[in-house]
Amino acid sequence: MDVWHFFTTSHEEVLAIANIFIALGTMVLAIGIPYAIKDAGREQRDTFYATLDQTYFEIQKLVIKNPHLSETDCTAKTPDQIIQYDAFAFIVWNFIESIHDYSKEEKALAETWGCILEYEAGRHGAWFNRPENRPKFKKSFIDYIERNDLCKHADKK
Repeated sequence: MDVWHFFTTSHEEVLAIANIFIALGTMVLAIGIPYAIKDAGREQRDTFYATLDQTYFEIQKLVIKNPHLSETDCTAKTPDQIIQYDAFAFIVWNFIESIHDYSKEEKALAETWGCILEYEAGRHGAWFNRPENRPKFKKSFIDYIERNDLCKHADKK
């Protein structure tokens, strides 16, 4: 191919070649962007799962180290154990709120973690129902808990 041919090519030919490259680039983007979004969503879901798994594992380790935390009735607890349970229940409810928040972004999480949300909400519902604890949570989360009656098994002491 003669180098001078490129310089003597008509503008129409250059525009046609440029349009072909633009069309090819557009096709690559049209295929690549949805794939990248789907892949990013999968990565986000995996991150959510890993975060929830690790957090729940840490919560369970707290119970293993301090078995009294599994007892939600504080009448037989020492003052120090009551303080520990109060902090523990707050941790659990923050975890429950995280499940709720993550599930809004990723519906599969609601299916996987919904049973844990319901179980822990029922176990620690009395703590959540205390008026002094309500301001610690978003109104939308409180409304969700009440609307779904997730503290129905809670002792109303």
